[in-house]
Amino acid sequence: MSKSYLNKVELKAGAVILFHRQNSKKPIYHMRIHIRGMRDVYGNKVTYVQESTGETDLEEAKRYALDKYDDLRLRTKKKEPVKQLTFEDLYLIWWADKRQRLEAIQHAKGRTGASQRVAWYEKHAQRYWLPYFGKMKLEEMTQAFVGAYWTWRMSYWARADEAERKRHPNHVLKPAKKSMDMEQSALREIFGWANANKMIMHMPVIENPYAKQGIAATRRPSFNAHEFAQLDAYLQRWVEGRGVNDVRVNAAHKYNRKLLQYYIHWLAGTGMRTGEVLQLKHKHVQLARSDASERLYVKIQVPKTTKTGERVVSSQSTVADVYQKLCALTGHTAADDWLFCNADGKKNAGFYKTLPKMLEEIGLLYDENGARRTAYSLRHYYAEQRFIELGYNAAVYDMLCMNMGTSRKQIEDHYVRKGVLMDVDVLIRAVSRVVV
Repeated sequence: MSKSYLNKVELKAGAVILFHRQNSKKPIYHMRIHIRGMRDVYGNKVTYVQESTGETDLEEAKRYALDKYDDLRLRTKKKEPVKQLTFEDLYLIWWADKRQRLEAIQHAKGRTGASQRVAWYEKHAQRYWLPYFGKMKLEEMTQAFVGAYWTWRMSYWARADEAERKRHPNHVLKPAKKSMDMEQSALREIFGWANANKMIMHMPVIENPYAKQGIAATRRPSFNAHEFAQLDAYLQRWVEGRGVNDVRVNAAHKYNRKLLQYYIHWLAGTGMRTGEVLQLKHKHVQLARSDASERLYVKIQVPKTTKTGERVVSSQSTVADVYQKLCALTGHTAADDWLFCNADGKKNAGFYKTLPKMLEEIGLLYDENGARRTAYSLRHYYAEQRFIELGYNAAVYDMLCMNMGTSRKQIEDHYVRKGVLMDVDVLIRAVSRVVV
């Protein structure tokens, strides 16, 4: 026995030892318990468990230690780990395995760089799951506590202070149904994995009650033609330092503003995802002419490292001019140079603060329903404008699905707002063609 253990009291033939720690400020009894065959969560042998009883009275300390001894004996007999795990312990063990599998899938698909799925899990775990579940011991986690997560989560950003909201400018006060469905699936996987590995003896019900209320899949807010024209007109002044809040705008600011202007027009003229655009290099881009009209456009080879892999995107003709101006602005036009790069040639990380600030200046940050616009809204604008220009029919759906790298269901559920193109418009055009 170490000399640091004072006032030793042995119970159960020495299997349980009570003692005072040397130099402790309070005479609290600590205990050391040994039971043959104890294992940790990894299956490794545990020689003894040592922790505080929290008691200064010897008789109370004995009672606590003997209860713990009986609990550990039962755990050992049932081949359960002797340590009471918190959700954070569980998550760290599960995530080590899950991350390895996600990265293996990414590698098998021939993709390089950071996995978007890995980033999603890590962001949600650090922001939501660990702050809520983290310190709770798995054995003490009741169904009521698990179920209360959804109310806590749904009101998270409404309760967040202003500093927190500024740190995450892309937050939304009301989470989208898809986001909540993804979290529900992830939490079911975590708890299910724990149950299968006997870290928990029962599987809690993981079900978002808000989804039961028939909340429809949300569409990100878009722009109509008038709003986009308003945005375009403001951009022309803003890039020159003549914005509504401008006082002094230096050359570096003007460079970044021009870059954002071209980024906005690129998204609106291609329908690409924001992450896809930021991964483009000049080797992925080619100026071409259409066979029929001989109009200049940009042919884009989307890298395989993106969300849905490789595909070819054909831009609107206006993007050809944007590309030429972008080359002149950055001066970084080698094959492996980033298309949207900072002045030093480094890859631009996105305009997560500048874009919403600029949209707010002209009253376009929120749509008529109070939904907050982001750069992704320009992808929705692209889809809606193509339907308005080309008609609402199967051929247009097929072209958009190919060009945007998505499915018809995704376009119907998420990209085109109800009322943008009414069925009656299609009928009128169809009747007109028959009459003529």
